[in-house]
Amino acid sequence: MASNTPTLSNLAVCSSACQPGIVKPHDLNTSAFHQIKDFFSKILNTDDWPARWHCGNWTDFHGWLYILSDVGIWAAYFAIPFLLIRVAFKRNDIPFYKVFWLFIAFILLCGLTHFIDVVIFWWPAYRLSALIRFVTAVVSIFTVYALYKILPLVFTLRTVTESETEINKRRVIEEKLAASEFLLSEAGRISRVGGWELDVIQNKTTWSKTVFDIYGLPYDFAIAENDMMSYFPEPYRQMLVDALDKAYTQGLKWDVELLMVNAKKNTIWVRSIGEPLYDEKRVLVKLRGVFIDIDQYKSTEMALHKSIGLITQSNQQLKNFTHILSHNIRNHAHNISLISSLIDKETLDTDNADLFEKLDNVSKALNTTLNDLSEAIKIKENTIKSELIDFNTIIKKALGVLESELTASHANVELHFEVSHVNFPPIYLESIFLNLISNAIKYKMPNKHPHIILKTYKNQQNETVLECQDNGQGIDLDLYGKKIFGLYKTFHQQKDAHGVGLFLVKTQIESQGGRIEVMSSVGNGATFKLIFNETSISLN
Repeated sequence: MASNTPTLSNLAVCSSACQPGIVKPHDLNTSAFHQIKDFFSKILNTDDWPARWHCGNWTDFHGWLYILSDVGIWAAYFAIPFLLIRVAFKRNDIPFYKVFWLFIAFILLCGLTHFIDVVIFWWPAYRLSALIRFVTAVVSIFTVYALYKILPLVFTLRTVTESETEINKRRVIEEKLAASEFLLSEAGRISRVGGWELDVIQNKTTWSKTVFDIYGLPYDFAIAENDMMSYFPEPYRQMLVDALDKAYTQGLKWDVELLMVNAKKNTIWVRSIGEPLYDEKRVLVKLRGVFIDIDQYKSTEMALHKSIGLITQSNQQLKNFTHILSHNIRNHAHNISLISSLIDKETLDTDNADLFEKLDNVSKALNTTLNDLSEAIKIKENTIKSELIDFNTIIKKALGVLESELTASHANVELHFEVSHVNFPPIYLESIFLNLISNAIKYKMPNKHPHIILKTYKNQQNETVLECQDNGQGIDLDLYGKKIFGLYKTFHQQKDAHGVGLFLVKTQIESQGGRIEVMSSVGNGATFKLIFNETSISLN
């Protein structure tokens, strides 16, 4: 260190070479071009200056404090860029990548200026130092400018707190999505419904796990490398091929039921549903759909169809048998009646005439019964077209038919038609009126004139209701409630009671989708409510 201490001769040189404010005469007369040329040609020439140790009055402590400080700054300035370079190579997603590299260059150059300051203590390369400082200044200015340009974008970046909040929100959403995805996957597994997608552009097929399960394949099975159509026997393979072809060429959706033999050799019924997906230019980009295992439902459906077929066949056979039996019995009954009509009653003695009278009554009753049965079968089998009819028109016809009975019994019929029209077969409605009014007259109280009230109105369900109320003998519903609409069921001792009227009323209203209700008690008359199903009727 003692050798570096300035001497008197050195101080003399230093006083002339390092004294501030002294400019050499030839510098003033030299052009800027020549000065620049002279600068770069002598960039490493140090003859014009002494080393910094010999310029000024440096003590050892002052000099080495300066040197060690600059060395420390240079070391830090060089270490920081190398760490940043490592980060830059490891992370390609660093925001503002170019500005990042400008900062690296700026820090390196700043460190280099401090290193040159240390070197100048022994090697006075002032020209090189000036050039490095100039480059540092240029890079610094560019860095400031680049930083200024990205400031608006920097201000839009989230803070650490905002980022943590966003991360927490996303974590909650991801957890919910994971839970939803699990539930959806489980729902698909339990219901045997899987999703699939074909990327037409990349020719890549994606299946959900349930689709692999239906095919009986492992989840890592190479779909693209195998013929998936081979799992479908004919004609179902061709059905699927045609559906896909129409989706490609015509953009049609499809929904087909197919029989397949999966990888486990199980023959099952499946349902394939799909549709094409187009981009904004109407170019087909994807096919997407679901694949469903319907084997259980299909087997049940086929068994049900088979059962329905057997029931239909049995029902048809029963109908044929009924018609044959009815036809044959009616022929025999008609023959008995015909033979009875040919017998001369006056030639018979008293006993035989009495027996013949009984036989004739049985024959007439048999014919009446067969006619009633035939009428009931016709109602059950035939669907009569309904019309929009007027209650007043039909009731006038019915009252005209029953005029003599109404007059003989001094019956009073009261009409309250809030609803004037209904969709119903006219012949059925007339028959209903006739049967209800006839029953009201037939089963009147001995000491009262029949009083019959007929109403029409809309109930709470907006259905049309026909109500018939009388003041007759009434019916014990606790005793006869389940039998009241049965064929040949009578509940009073009238000789002309056949038990057919209410059976026909119920059959006629139910044949058109309606229903009948009854309210009654002994001695207090009866109320019958017929609720029309006009929607069902219009569909028929």
